[in-house]
Amino acid sequence: MPLNDRKVISIIIDECDSIEERCDGYKEELCEVIAEIIAAERQHRVQGTQIQKKINEKCNATADFLSRNRD
Repeated sequence: MPLNDRKVISIIIDECDSIEERCDGYKEELCEVIAEIIAAERQHRVQGTQIQKKINEKCNATADFLSRNRD
């Protein structure tokens, strides 16, 4: 992984840590989804996948998680 990509991921993780905990496990879920989106972006660069569809699915899944677990 290029140094630039590592820096971007580091910044994203730091930003996730500063996000308000909206429900138990929210920060962890968000970081996991972001990691999955980054992996999907890498795969898209190599194979030309339907990236927008995958990102939409990840965002909707995270919204569902928040909706189910919100106090």
